[in-house]
Amino acid sequence: MTDEIALAIASTLATKGTEALIAEGRTALAALLQTIRDRFRPGSREGNALQEAIAHREDGERQLALAELLGRALADDPQFAARVLARWHAVQRELTLGRDTVSNHFSGTADKVVQARDVHGDIAL
Repeated sequence: MTDEIALAIASTLATKGTEALIAEGRTALAALLQTIRDRFRPGSREGNALQEAIAHREDGERQLALAELLGRALADDPQFAARVLARWHAVQRELTLGRDTVSNHFSGTADKVVQARDVHGDIAL
């Protein structure tokens, strides 16, 4: 039977994997995807299942196949499981930020950065 966490991770990667690929490591989801990609090498059964699940995100069978392989890998390698679960918890926090939560992210270079939320009225800089 497929582990619930593996299924949740597989489903999230399948539905949001393209976004994670675009983010190139700048989000918790991208970091999770990279951790799994490091283990599931391209051309391997696992790597192919990961790519197929991302490429065909509406296909539940592909998600289940990925979940089964991921569940086995998590069970077989406690160190890998610890890394994946730590990343998964970060993804859950990132994806569940509520409307009343503020999360500022900045990447790149700048002399000055201004980040704001719910500004009512004029701003002069």
